[in-house]
Amino acid sequence: MSRVEVTFRNMRGSQWLEQEIRERAGKLETFCPDIVACRVLVAKPHRHREHGNRYDVHIDLLVPGEEIAVSHMPRLRGTTREGAPATKKRHEIEGMRKDVLLVVRNAFASARRQLQDHARRRRLSVKAHTAKVVVART
Repeated sequence: MSRVEVTFRNMRGSQWLEQEIRERAGKLETFCPDIVACRVLVAKPHRHREHGNRYDVHIDLLVPGEEIAVSHMPRLRGTTREGAPATKKRHEIEGMRKDVLLVVRNAFASARRQLQDHARRRRLSVKAHTAKVVVART
């Protein structure tokens, strides 16, 4: 990839995390080889001392004719399974948000899906919906 910018906000930069992000950004080129730039922001909101460190990852991909933006912040709403107590699911979500590598992995998985959709649109392989013609009988 020609340009990868990694920024850390409200946290110290980590060499191993930056290397992991650069490797994952390089793998995105297999899905869309014409990526011009990739900007990744790893942020830790600063007012969560009570509940521990949580991480948010934002990825901006520049491809010809489009900018693809991915924001990955796991949320509790809408994710509870049937029969599972909400408190258990909350602890699972909180655990995910506290593991920075897991949040980075999920953000890049989302970016990969969006790049694949972009590549399909560029190849015009997305199925076009045809308009239905209704003939009125008299």
